[in-house]
Amino acid sequence: MKNLSRCRERCVYCGADKNLTVDHVPPKLLLTRPYPVNLVTVPACFPCNQSFQKDDEYMRTLLCIDVRASKNTAAQSNLPAVLRSLQRPNARGFVEYLASQTNLSAILDQHGSPMGQVIEVDNTRVNRAGQRFVRALYFAETQTPLPVGALVRVGAKMDLRPKDAGTIPIARALKTLPDWRNGSVGTAFSYVTAIGPEFSFWFMLLYDFFFWLGTVDCRAGSRSV
Repeated sequence: MKNLSRCRERCVYCGADKNLTVDHVPPKLLLTRPYPVNLVTVPACFPCNQSFQKDDEYMRTLLCIDVRASKNTAAQSNLPAVLRSLQRPNARGFVEYLASQTNLSAILDQHGSPMGQVIEVDNTRVNRAGQRFVRALYFAETQTPLPVGALVRVGAKMDLRPKDAGTIPIARALKTLPDWRNGSVGTAFSYVTAIGPEFSFWFMLLYDFFFWLGTVDCRAGSRSV
């Protein structure tokens, strides 16, 4: 059996035992005040925790300004702060970066003209965040860090619906594992996981429309960080 106190003295991301802080999943800037009482927290070293900030800010901006988040209370609560941050002089580089990722919408109006613009998702950034969430949630659910060498795969998708064709194989995959669990953090974030001895599935939802599907294969790893 793992020594839980010893596990909590190491970063769940890199295994470091120095300069430990607390990481929130999802990060607090994606939530709304007053914060939920069931915050998910994991031990993380300061360098790892600091390295997440730019991706967290990118996700908050990308998702809060998306019309599909208009019915989520957490996203709408954060929208004014997002708009203010984009107007700051030191945000010019970030705004230019977002503009470089913007294309005309493929949806046309009655005159055949694009209906506005859309920001293309930087899959590298959002999937990197999704991998972090999986690692943290794995620790939160099992009280054990991922084994060294465990393979984490994550893919993101917007607006997946229960009746979509892509949902059926996900449901079938989840049913192959015996230990089903679920959780949520306020109105911003929820997840479902199916955990087996060496393999697990993770289905995470942010702001009611942005999904990650993750898998963890522990067969490649033999020891924990």
